[in-house]
Amino acid sequence: MRAIGLTVLLLCAACGGVARASAALYHATVPVAGTTSVARNQAIVQAAAAVLVRLSGNPQVMALPDVAAALSDAPSLVNDYRYAQGSAGALMLEVGFDPQALLGLARQLALPIWPAPRPPVLAEISFNGQPLDAATAAPLLAAGAARGIEFVLPQAGAPAAKALRAADPTALDALARQYRTGLALIGNITPGGGSWTLVMGAASKTWQAPPGSMADMLAAAGNASADRLLARFAAAPGAASGVPEHLWVGHLRSAEDYAALMALLRRDPRIRAALPMQASGNSLMLTLRLDAPLTTVAADLAASGHLVNAAAQPGADVTLDWVR
Repeated sequence: MRAIGLTVLLLCAACGGVARASAALYHATVPVAGTTSVARNQAIVQAAAAVLVRLSGNPQVMALPDVAAALSDAPSLVNDYRYAQGSAGALMLEVGFDPQALLGLARQLALPIWPAPRPPVLAEISFNGQPLDAATAAPLLAAGAARGIEFVLPQAGAPAAKALRAADPTALDALARQYRTGLALIGNITPGGGSWTLVMGAASKTWQAPPGSMADMLAAAGNASADRLLARFAAAPGAASGVPEHLWVGHLRSAEDYAALMALLRRDPRIRAALPMQASGNSLMLTLRLDAPLTTVAADLAASGHLVNAAAQPGADVTLDWVR
């Protein structure tokens, strides 16, 4: 990328919007007592609470200070809604919220959130050493979807589970390039229970689960993974530290790459400002103002699947490469 080209990108970024969020994360379906405006508005409040639970990972979000009062205005956050028939003929309301409006409310309430788009989680699961097929893995996929987590099953050539579990840099790089994620769930189920490792970039969490039916163990693993992911990535806005740190990002090959990088940075509530400072070839130096150490933020950015660790650059506190 020539310097003049990157200058154009910087100007375009000022006019560009944040990348479109995953619509499913901001939708909820709830029971509704009827088609009157009063019943509909009550259901919309319940739907907004359900989305905030999904964003924050806190099932008791309505008990937090000021949340219930703020959600009284939830109907103003709605993009669309429709009535539908649920099981046993129950009337349901499907509600889609404006992502930016709902995120603005969450930040106003200082809720920790993990916004969309969230990277997928590669699920390498085996039973007695044999990989699970999609039909068997359905309870895991369903549990993740209910929590706003997309589990994907490996294709041919996927990074080896053992290498991912050990946070091997080559395997993590392959994970990012093949699946656009830095997240993986490694599981081995036996009649005696399950052994699970959740890989989050270079960090991981391991736990053991008791025996049960295949469906129950997979659903439990999906929920346990969602709990750990939200605990890691849901962040609340805090007081700005005012200390600038410098991030160097290489391998930006197009305007689309640049726009996607800036959108990724702007979605992180710990990043108060991201200012491009210097361009060289296809690389960019940014000054960030953060509410957390750059090393922590960079590790989480790497888990997005779009950035991988790279060789140090002069003047940069952290150096990453963009993955197309």
